[in-house]
Amino acid sequence: VVVGNVMQIWARDSLPSFEELQPEPALLASSETIPTRAQMRMQRWPGKRSYCHTIGKGCGGPQHRQAWEELSTELDHNARALALHFVDDQCKDLPPERRAASARFVELLLTTGLELLCSVASKLHSLEVEQCWAWDLNGERSGEQYSAPWCIKRVLSLLLNGMIRSGWVPDISNQALGAYDCCARYEGCHEHFLLVAGRRERWYSLAPCMHWVCSVCYPRALGTQVREARERARVAASKAAAAASDARNAAMAVAISDRHQAADIFKEVARETELSAAAAEKFRGDDPVCPSCGARVGAAWSANLRAETRGGKGTSSIVG
Repeated sequence: VVVGNVMQIWARDSLPSFEELQPEPALLASSETIPTRAQMRMQRWPGKRSYCHTIGKGCGGPQHRQAWEELSTELDHNARALALHFVDDQCKDLPPERRAASARFVELLLTTGLELLCSVASKLHSLEVEQCWAWDLNGERSGEQYSAPWCIKRVLSLLLNGMIRSGWVPDISNQALGAYDCCARYEGCHEHFLLVAGRRERWYSLAPCMHWVCSVCYPRALGTQVREARERARVAASKAAAAASDARNAAMAVAISDRHQAADIFKEVARETELSAAAAEKFRGDDPVCPSCGARVGAAWSANLRAETRGGKGTSSIVG
């Protein structure tokens, strides 16, 4: 089955090339603008600015090579079981025959394709966060679900979590490092959220910086700034209306014998009034800024997160 130019994983009987897994050049060239125009379609890692950057930093460096060797040994015994687990988690909406075929492809990745997976992780490790946004979007657009790029990212995430649980790579979560990619002004929100399994909350991902802010800190950090900007806009509109009214009253007070001249003056007053109103309408005040990095916030995407416990550690996932 091919949708557009994308082959779905259940239709594949061989590994993709490394080039096939990379975002197209046009997407790579516009990577830094993706959060503003396509954030809702990107694959996200709650609490992190980039899903793929997190994978790269977690298991794609030269210091992680031993972890891949340990993983290879373990997969000699349980690649099939892990592939079935992946399909049960990520492909549960597919009919049975496609799930079975998808599991065969994932098993191929976990055996013959392990070096390919390692190469992708290494590539992601070499990229900056902003460059990884193209990878976050690749495989998530219309018609790309269940494609090889879609699958590779999720398999790598599964393997990274397994490496962390086995102690082969360090845990790079905010909780482990004592660092915060979200709610920097009010530290510990994400860590506190993870303490209660099953808990759900609305979080906000800010564009274009892609930091996360919890529902409690969002109005506290950004709501005040928005209210202040609206108040400045209200004051500016009030001053513009007062100035236009004064001009109209002054014109009416002038003794004019020529009716045509009076008409021209009132037309000019009306024009100035319209210009003042338009200027007030366009005035929005300063954009709010991200509490983590101070960058201007152009938009915010909200998502419901659910706290989970995996391997005795708290994690979070995006839910509908």
